[in-house]
Amino acid sequence: MAIDDIDAGRVAHFGGFTVLSLYGTWRGMGRQYGALASRQIKETYKAAIEDKLLQPGGKGKDAADAVAKGFYANYPHRLRELLSGMSETSGLDFSQHLLLNAVEVEVADEIWGGRMTQAGCTGIAVWGEYSSGPLVYGRNYDYFPWFRELGRNLLVTVYHPCDGSLAVATIGYPGCAYMTTGINERGIFLALNNGEPSGGALQYHNRVPAIAELFMFLLDSPDLDQLESFFQSTRSNFAYVIGTADDQTSRCFEWPVFDVKRRLSVKRPGLMVATNHFTEPSWGLPRPDDAKFSWTRSRRQNLLNLAEHFKGSIDVARMKKILDTRLKDLGATTDNTVYQIIAIPGSMSLSLKVPDLTDWTDIPAGDFLRGSGN
Repeated sequence: MAIDDIDAGRVAHFGGFTVLSLYGTWRGMGRQYGALASRQIKETYKAAIEDKLLQPGGKGKDAADAVAKGFYANYPHRLRELLSGMSETSGLDFSQHLLLNAVEVEVADEIWGGRMTQAGCTGIAVWGEYSSGPLVYGRNYDYFPWFRELGRNLLVTVYHPCDGSLAVATIGYPGCAYMTTGINERGIFLALNNGEPSGGALQYHNRVPAIAELFMFLLDSPDLDQLESFFQSTRSNFAYVIGTADDQTSRCFEWPVFDVKRRLSVKRPGLMVATNHFTEPSWGLPRPDDAKFSWTRSRRQNLLNLAEHFKGSIDVARMKKILDTRLKDLGATTDNTVYQIIAIPGSMSLSLKVPDLTDWTDIPAGDFLRGSGN
């Protein structure tokens, strides 16, 4: 088959979730993406852009276009090609794709600006004495509650570039050419959390967006040491907390715009919990106000407590129960948890759930990363 053949891509379904497998050049993979996920792209554009962002009380077309173009301005060439390819086959034009690609950025300024106080992603990884088997990483992706509806079209997209890069799977919304959660063919997993409560709200608009950089990191990282070198070499455009893992261990990087530190204070070997504030003591930062910043301290402490309670018995089934435990019940899940992911990096397997929309659904991501999935 031709390397950019639009028929090269494949689609598979697991419960309410779709897996795209894309092959070839970045423009070619974009064309495959647009053709295979045209329905999901159009439905997400209508639900998120037309019915929310551009409605009265929303951002307005001119302001939204400015944000979308600004977000795209410093994009890596590979992802520019991906978006261009999508626009050739999806049924949306390129300007619409820029809006869709930036939908989470368009509304991000409202998260901590007083209109919403309970949005903040959570991650927990267990291995060694805490796990009953292989390393298990669980994460809640939290945002505005209306993003749950977008979960009807949540995609696992597996990229097989012909440029020598590693195969990478991303989990996210249709048409979004960046990474907030992903895993590559070497079993390197990462998940992004907002870090503003400790890192501040300063943004740099002349830097490559960190969520695009993370995509590049996984394309080029065969192991955690290489991944760490990318963090140490790259300045973020915003403050984040990034959890990472392979089949042996998890590392957490606290990544404000002015520095990066890997957490070194490990009081509980075999356990990593990440919410939205920095916990590495060498920062010398006070703990943030819990109520103002989405209960980041409470969510962290609740997960630490649950991990201690179930120490030695945590597997995928137990992790599902931990992630299903709500904040009011001494867990970490809230009404703003828009989707949930459990990963086993050793087998490159995933479980996904959209609260109130789907049950936990297992996806053999490793089969698709190795190119053997249907």
